[in-house]
Amino acid sequence: MFSKFGRLEISCDAPPYVVVSACARHGFQSPLDVRWCRIDKVLKREEQSKGILGLPIWKWLFGQDNNNERHTCICGSPVPELKRYRFPFLAAQEDHYLLAQCRRCRTMFWDEVLALPTWMEEGEPA
Repeated sequence: MFSKFGRLEISCDAPPYVVVSACARHGFQSPLDVRWCRIDKVLKREEQSKGILGLPIWKWLFGQDNNNERHTCICGSPVPELKRYRFPFLAAQEDHYLLAQCRRCRTMFWDEVLALPTWMEEGEPA
C-alpha cells in the first residue's frame, strides 16, 4: 500500500534535540511542542515574497527606509531579537545558539553561533 506513494521525506528545521529540550530551562514556553524555524529560512521566504516591489528603487520611490525593516513571523508578528544562549554538554564541550520565541504563536527562531578561531577569541589582530 505504501509503495505506490514512494518515499516519505521528513525535513526537520530544529537544532539538536538536547538543545530543544534544554530551552525550557532558559525560560522558553513549550519548546518541545512548537514550530522551529531557522532564521535564514525566514529571510529567504521574505525575499522571495517581495518580488519586484522589494527592489531598492521601489523602496526609495515610496519612501521606505531599509534600516527600519522588521522581519515577520508567519503569524504576522515581528520576529523578536535573537539572543545568545550557551548550552554546556557532558564532554566539556559547549555550543552557543541564537534563540528567540514569537510572543503570539510561540514559534522558535534560531541559528548557530559560529565558533571563532582561537587566535580571534584571544583578541589578537588578524
